Parts: sequence; structure tokens; C-alpha cells
Amino acid sequence: MDKQATLHYVYDPYCGWCYGMAPLVSVADETEGLKVVAHSGGMLAGDQAQKISTEWRDFVRPHEERITALSGQRFGKAYQEGTQFDYAVELDSAPPTAAMLAAESLAGAGIRMLKCLQTAYYVEGQHISERAELIGIAVELGLDAGAFAKAYDAATLNVTEHFRDTQALLEALGGRGYPTLAIEKDGKLSRLHLGRYIGKPELFRQALAELLAPASATSSMQGACPSQAAFA
Repeated sequence: MDKQATLHYVYDPYCGWCYGMAPLVSVADETEGLKVVAHSGGMLAGDQAQKISTEWRDFVRPHEERITALSGQRFGKAYQEGTQFDYAVELDSAPPTAAMLAAESLAGAGIRMLKCLQTAYYVEGQHISERAELIGIAVELGLDAGAFAKAYDAATLNVTEHFRDTQALLEALGGRGYPTLAIEKDGKLSRLHLGRYIGKPELFRQALAELLAPASATSSMQGACPSQAAFA
């Protein structure tokens, strides 16, 4: 079945809440009639890039505890006891974003690459700002190393423009940060509010099915329109 609607997913590779929302994004990616497009915001790109530090660790850990409590997504020992204490680790959103763009250009695998990057960093503690690590992850994903390296190098030249486009989209949606999701259907773009679905992917699957149902079907449903109520 052709994709009839698009889910725009505004994220950042180093956004822990985006990792927490990963099961919902997986559900969306599996949904018939829905294409998921990832837009990286560049939270730690350019002048905002930094290294792991005590201050960074103290900032993210309370959030990660809450993410696990709400979503069930767990952060690995290699990440929490290794990477978070390695002060040489670069936190730069540009390289993993370029990897996502390269995977999408090669095989339409941007979302799959993003999931692999999140697992690599938050579970396995890999350094996802390093080119060699990213090529290794691409190979694990089934992509040819040489083709991916070429596509990755090309994507790095366009990543700043990608960040600008994402920020423009985020502003248009009235989003305040990451993750922000919106459905584009029948020429209309509507932001999705995901609070009630964190940790409940099957409930989200049901809501998406209702949202994507033909107008003739949704008009006969009792209660409020899903686009107004289901994502409140």
C-alpha cells in the first residue's frame, strides 16, 4: 500500500526523551499508509557541541531516570558507567545526523539508522560522533561500508542546511524542543501531543489507525475527532 500520510519526527541524536519515545516511532514506522520522516534539530551542533563532563552527566541523569520510569526504555551499563565518565567523548549532533541522512539516501533507512544510533549510544555506550563508529553501525545495519562512507561524507556538507530546515519546521509547529511529532495528511499539518502514549505503544498504534482512517470511517466514530482528542 502506498504511503498516504507522513509523520514528521523532529529529534536530536543526543535527546534522551527521543530515545524514550523510540517505541512509539517504531509503531509509526510499522503503520500501513504512514511514512516517517526524521528531522534532526542540531541540539549539540556547531558552537553547542561539547564533551562529556561532570556537569553534563549531572544534568542528564535525573531526566534519564524519569525517562525509564515513564517509557520503560533502559540506559545500558556501558553508557552509564563507561561513556558518561569518559571526558574525551564528543557530543556533536552533526555526525550522527549525517549518518541518518546517508542511510536514508542509500536505502530509505534513516529511521532504522536512528534506532541503531540510539541503541549504540544509550545502551552500548558507543561514540556516535566518530566516523569509524558510524560506518561500523551502518555495516551492522546491512549497508555497504564504502557506499555509506561516500554518502556520509556528502551528507556532512548539507547537515547545517538540514538543521536550519528542521528549526523552521519546529517553529512552524510551535514545538518547544525534542521530540516533536506532526502528521501531514491531505495537505494539512497537525502536531501530535504524545504525553498520554509514553510507554504505551499499542495505545499509540490504535490512535494512529483512527487518525489515518478514511473520512467516511472517522465521521461515524463516537466521541471527539482523534486529531483533536486522542493526542491531547
